[in-house]
Amino acid sequence: MKKMIISIVAVIAFISNAQAQGITFGVKAGANFSNLKISFDSEGASPDGATSFFIGGLVDVGLSEKVHFQPEIQYSIEGAKDADISYVNVPLMLKYYIVEGFNLQAGPQLGILVDAEGGTDGLKSSNFGINFGAAFEVIGGFFADARYNLGLSNIADEDPGFSDFSLKTKGFQLGVGYRF
Repeated sequence: MKKMIISIVAVIAFISNAQAQGITFGVKAGANFSNLKISFDSEGASPDGATSFFIGGLVDVGLSEKVHFQPEIQYSIEGAKDADISYVNVPLMLKYYIVEGFNLQAGPQLGILVDAEGGTDGLKSSNFGINFGAAFEVIGGFFADARYNLGLSNIADEDPGFSDFSLKTKGFQLGVGYRF
């Protein structure tokens, strides 16, 4: 009971602080420049990369003047040439404002598999990665950002006969958005 009360007080304090700093909603879209890292028998390879798109929404929660938390939801097509993989991604970004209008970002990302070129057989239903990036905000709520995603989990559900086989995503995003 004591832990529950402390948790409730902490959540109320977080919400009160966030409301004092502001909560905004927004949309964003952009280009994905992605690839797959294929590792087997202690060797690595990467097929030709692919260019595709992402689109989604976000919530920006001001924790302080310099620190914001930005959870997002995105539909994203990733993968490699002739091997598109579609995910619904949920990045949880922590932003630090270096100067007004410019921030550095980092945070984890969970991806839920939606579809894949050639079918989803042999792929795991989720993907986990970490993001690093930066954003520049202009007057009127518009912003541009750049982000690198490094897939940490092996998305291959089946071993094709190689020892130590793994398949991981990686990619670079360039996006624009608008916060209301």
